[in-house]
Amino acid sequence: MTRAMDESTEVLRTPASAAPSRGLNRRGLIAAVGTGLASSRLIAGADRAEAATRKNPRSDLHAANKQLVARFLREMASGDAREVLAAHCQPDCRWELYHPLNGMSGLDEVAAKFWQPLRTAFPDYEQRIACGIAGDYEGRTQVSTLGYLMGNFHEPWLGIPPHGVLAFMRFGFNAIVRNGRIAKAYVQFDTIDVMRQAGFYPFREMPGSPEAWPFPPCDTDASLKHHDGVRGATSLRIIREMQQGLLKPSEIRELAPKGGRHSPHWHVNMNWYGAAGIGSMRGRANYRNHHGSLFLQAFPDRQGFARDGGVPEDAPGHYVRLGDGQYAVTGGWPSLHATHLGPEWLGLPPTGRRVEMRVADWYRLDDDDKIIDNWVMFDMAHILSQMGYDLFHDLQFRVKRAKDRVPLF
Repeated sequence: MTRAMDESTEVLRTPASAAPSRGLNRRGLIAAVGTGLASSRLIAGADRAEAATRKNPRSDLHAANKQLVARFLREMASGDAREVLAAHCQPDCRWELYHPLNGMSGLDEVAAKFWQPLRTAFPDYEQRIACGIAGDYEGRTQVSTLGYLMGNFHEPWLGIPPHGVLAFMRFGFNAIVRNGRIAKAYVQFDTIDVMRQAGFYPFREMPGSPEAWPFPPCDTDASLKHHDGVRGATSLRIIREMQQGLLKPSEIRELAPKGGRHSPHWHVNMNWYGAAGIGSMRGRANYRNHHGSLFLQAFPDRQGFARDGGVPEDAPGHYVRLGDGQYAVTGGWPSLHATHLGPEWLGLPPTGRRVEMRVADWYRLDDDDKIIDNWVMFDMAHILSQMGYDLFHDLQFRVKRAKDRVPLF
């Protein structure tokens, strides 16, 4: 066998991301294609790998910002909250938090009302990060992380009674970074799943799986140590094409009963990981049956907030759109608006109320640029509060059944 044939055969046994390291550039792969021994997918992988070698001058900055956020979350779990905030955040840092905490400004308020109660309830917690994504959007330098806060649940938190053993809480932490410090943070916690673990789940059985979200596979660019804006630009473009192809409100009544219009960008065995109340599912049919159809029946006019250039930082619509390697993230505070008109969502009767939804999506693409994983954080308690259902008010009477419900006038 000739040397060229030997090298071409080796390409078939080597992942696309590793091909250039074996001495085969794009021209070599094209030659291999001519022999029928290499695929166009391998050429695309070589294109991405060679493009990544052209240094993006901002990649070092984005990698450093990912390390900043990781260091902040790590130190918050064990250090003095006020001191850690002062070391890593701007003095006027704005905090957009999950319901019922919502917005806070400045370091004193967020230390006293958010971080310290969290530390008291979970005194040995850590925030384990699943992926780190960084980049620029609308002129802002940002970092996005997703993962689990995990620790022994020892003291009441948000009215949820402790169970004294290890608890897992899904989190999303998206930060705007200016001059090496966090200037604004958006924080989402799956508080309803903590209720579930404590034995106070408030809804009907989840249509999807309630089990823990898996972390991404190893060696899939989820690193906090580097930034790949070249591959990330492709990842984000694919995500935006998928999002822009979602059913419009005027199409839902006609197309949804027929199964909708599913983007070709999704992998056939896509994984969709939802917050507590919804659950997780695998495959297009399971997604449609256990979330997509239920959501559209409940919110048939759901629509994203349009966000044009030049809008204020806190305007509705996507405040974050980033691509980094095989990952991308989009999120809005709020991102969607809709009217609650149908009965299927969470098993709750329609209220006819208009709601806004704080949503963030993290995505992973496979080597064929298909969307294989989608982790989704909804601020469920915030949505429900707009529907007239105060989860945390109701919880106090479920925890203490003898509590007097008669209001004092």
